[in-house]
Amino acid sequence: MANQADIADTVKAIQTDLTTIVRGEIELAKAELVPQVKSVGIGAGLFGGAGYFAMNGISLLFLGLSALVGYFFASGGLGWDPLLAAFMGLVIVAVAMFLIAGALALIGKNKVSVKGPQATVAQGQQSVEAVQQAVGRGISDAEAEAAARKEARKEAPSITSGAPLG
Repeated sequence: MANQADIADTVKAIQTDLTTIVRGEIELAKAELVPQVKSVGIGAGLFGGAGYFAMNGISLLFLGLSALVGYFFASGGLGWDPLLAAFMGLVIVAVAMFLIAGALALIGKNKVSVKGPQATVAQGQQSVEAVQQAVGRGISDAEAEAAARKEARKEAPSITSGAPLG
């Protein structure tokens, strides 16, 4: 009966240890992923900024098509037709907006990349190895104890063997 109580206590201790290990691994994963999630949020904001500037660029292109009445280049001494001059001025501004959008998109792309929880995976592998080693030691100890009991039974006097008991 004492053996069964010892086994039950050991199983409970193992369950408690495993629960503690799993909770620790979860906390480690949280600690490792929170900064990366914040970086992803910043990257998403930069993508939003890139979209805003891209939409402004498109708006400027449409404004350039509808506002061909200006003549910036025509009054600058180039001799261009006033409508064509106004259109080219707005196109240049639109190209600048697209360049800004492209730069923000590249920065955002670099911020969005997320690495897996490397420290958590490494710690988890160490925990698994430790549990495997502990199980192996437990099996070896159990086999050794079983062999010792078997040997003790062989050497113990038996009532049916006819050998004197004392």
